[in-house]
Amino acid sequence: MEKPKDFEILDNMAEIVMIENEVGILKYVNKAFCRCHGVSAEEAIGRSCFDFIIPEDREACNMEQVVSSENPYYRIEGRSKRVDGTIIWLQYVGRAYFDNNGKLLEFQEIGVDITKWKEKIEESAKELAKKTNKWIGDIGPDIHEQEKTLKMDSHNGKFPAMHRFSDIYTSNAKMKTLVAYAKAVAAGNATILIEGESGTGKELFAQAIHNASKRANGPFVAINCGVIPAELIGSEFFGYVEGAFTGASKGGRPGKFEMASGGTLFLDEIGEMPLSQQVALLRVLETRTVSRIGDDKQIPVDVRIICATNKNLYEEVKEKRFRSDLYYRLNVINLHIPPLRERKEDIYLLIGSFIKKYGSHRFDRENAFTDERLMAFYEYDWPGNVRELQNVVERLIYIPKGGVDDFFDSLLGDAEKKKHEQEKKHEQEEEENMLIRLMGEYEGNISMVARKMQISRNTLYKKLKKYKIRH
Repeated sequence: MEKPKDFEILDNMAEIVMIENEVGILKYVNKAFCRCHGVSAEEAIGRSCFDFIIPEDREACNMEQVVSSENPYYRIEGRSKRVDGTIIWLQYVGRAYFDNNGKLLEFQEIGVDITKWKEKIEESAKELAKKTNKWIGDIGPDIHEQEKTLKMDSHNGKFPAMHRFSDIYTSNAKMKTLVAYAKAVAAGNATILIEGESGTGKELFAQAIHNASKRANGPFVAINCGVIPAELIGSEFFGYVEGAFTGASKGGRPGKFEMASGGTLFLDEIGEMPLSQQVALLRVLETRTVSRIGDDKQIPVDVRIICATNKNLYEEVKEKRFRSDLYYRLNVINLHIPPLRERKEDIYLLIGSFIKKYGSHRFDRENAFTDERLMAFYEYDWPGNVRELQNVVERLIYIPKGGVDDFFDSLLGDAEKKKHEQEKKHEQEEEENMLIRLMGEYEGNISMVARKMQISRNTLYKKLKKYKIRH
């Protein structure tokens, strides 16, 4: 295929340049790509881009999972094998192109070698592990017993905001940027939506923002929207007057908006709020007044709203499970907390903080926190995020010396099981990509593809059905 003249500049770039069709089949590669992988352009074109990524990283490099017509840009990282056999890390910045109907057409990417940067991160992690190990041994007396018990104020039903930004332990660049941004927005009064997986610390951020704001001396009232029955949300949010319904308390009761006036109202699991109640919340946000159930009096409320969810609210809006007008009211400031697996350099800092909290004298340091086991903590993916890590460290308090090995075997066994599942998934993806490539290469000729794969036609038909490949 003769390349357009515009492609000459791409051929002379030091960075890798690729263009792929909608399923990742290469349509163009530049000279930098060819030098890296030891192939000619003719040998590369028509093959899957995943052929040039080691199997373990193909899932992380699946562009289709991270793009949409509304957000076509992406950044992915994966390892490739150079022509000399060395493994390198490549970071790709790309864009997906769609037609007017939202159909995916192609991907265009530029890749750079980030191997040295990755090696530096790995060295830093190992050095941090050693320092943390020493820190664990040097931690002073147990301060857990010295913490004051914080009780709920029975008069107004509010919980104090206990956490501050100093309670967020991180050495991760992305998290440091997020914390700096959160500190900046704390000074204002804009509504904040905090997104992140369960266990990442969304309420910790909410409390820290409250304590860093001008409302710090006001109440911090938290309510979990996911545990309140739909029929009770109105009375919880807005309160009620005496006699409003059977069982209503004498004298009535203020709702959470009134309780939080002058401070912050934290709406946790906002994505679980029923559609029928979302319109009432929207009205309060627009008017800044509430009306108790059974009363027509409008009560002004001065509250800052901070919401949190482990769902993708934008996707919920598209699926019509969340009101779009409420979404845009809540999503003025957006904070997305990365999962622990994306900031593993924080694991050692967090372990140290939890040990300090629960009491270093309770830990069998020699058995529980060897260098090998600290690295095991690093290699585990922590699907439950910081909350899971905290639970594991606390659990170690109660494990007798002889049971530590079994505990870690169980923890790492779960990790190995997950790794095996991921490897199986990668193998299936590799097989699917090969099928797509061969079906294109042999123009759907079943006999030729089956012969190439050294399988029967019936087996090939089953595989095509399994991967839903048209033939």
